[in-house]
Amino acid sequence: MLDSFHYLLFWICILGLCLGSFFNVVILRTLSGESIVFPPSKCPKCGKKLFFWHNIPVISYILLKGKCYFCKEKISLQYPLVELSTMILFALSYIKFENSITTLFVMFWVSCLIIMTGTDLKEQLVDCNIAIAMGISGIIFNVISAGTIGLTHSIAGIIIGGLILELIARTGYLFTDKRAMGEADTYVAGALGAIFGKDIIVVLLLGLLSSMVFILPVFFYNQYKNNNKITCILGVLFALAFVIMEAAWKNYFTLGLFILSGITLAISILKNLSKTENRNYLPYVPALAIGALIFLFFIV
Repeated sequence: MLDSFHYLLFWICILGLCLGSFFNVVILRTLSGESIVFPPSKCPKCGKKLFFWHNIPVISYILLKGKCYFCKEKISLQYPLVELSTMILFALSYIKFENSITTLFVMFWVSCLIIMTGTDLKEQLVDCNIAIAMGISGIIFNVISAGTIGLTHSIAGIIIGGLILELIARTGYLFTDKRAMGEADTYVAGALGAIFGKDIIVVLLLGLLSSMVFILPVFFYNQYKNNNKITCILGVLFALAFVIMEAAWKNYFTLGLFILSGITLAISILKNLSKTENRNYLPYVPALAIGALIFLFFIV
């Protein structure tokens, strides 16, 4: 017999799976410009309308063996991954914050981050309206939680988060003819600032660390293919410096080398980007999302 906590947790997991399925629709139709309501779900390859049992989260993907029932084309792994990710993050929200209004807000923030991460990874496109909605909800949450102090907390976070990302983005003009980051990244940073207040600095640092783990390896692989050896070597040196960062803080010489290698690497990356035709922004919203989730579930 399940107690009330585990009973509600079960249904929250089901809700996460169902909303994850809906988020897949939102991600795809945000990119295509279609309505998220009409027409009904269809195969993106052959365009045929799907039966209801084709849309059961995760289970349908398994039963169909990852292929469309009609045209037998492969179904993107995105579908079950988004569904499972939403379920897990909703479950973590409830486990962490239990029966509180905070849980509802966190679930909403998680939903926004999943959708924006999905579109950013697929097409380097983010709907800023979602970021604005997330930011407004952050202000409302902080006002409910702490009144005027909460409002001040949110405003400070918006300014700090947006300003830091915008300054980083505009450094691109020093070496190239475009921003180093997309405008949407500033909106997302500002929205997260509305939620976390001054702690947005910690969130941005966590996002930077996650970008090093997930985004930079892809960038350096592309640089290696393009024979940009200097940038690759600087990347390895900076990674080694980062590994010994704890020692760097205790020794001015190693700290200086760490800072110098980082600055040199950044300049080299920007210079190489200026020489690359048809260059695209690196998707940074996923890194911001990871930083926010780490802070929410493991630091707060």
